[in-house]
Amino acid sequence: MSDGDQPRSGEYIPAGNRWQAARLRVIRVPAVGTLGFGSMLAIAISYDHNHSIGWAILHGLLSWLFVLYAALFY
Repeated sequence: MSDGDQPRSGEYIPAGNRWQAARLRVIRVPAVGTLGFGSMLAIAISYDHNHSIGWAILHGLLSWLFVLYAALFY
């Protein structure tokens, strides 16, 4: 260990103490599973127009393509 026996991120921690054995490692992946502005806008437009959650999910996946389509044809 280093710096006053505080573990660093990603450092191996032997299971000597109870708190160390129960510690979990968190892996952060940036921008995975987040909704962007285009997706949220597409979902709002779709649900307002169709009143269907299924269509809103599909249009949220298409995001900016659906927003452009809605701007041109609605």
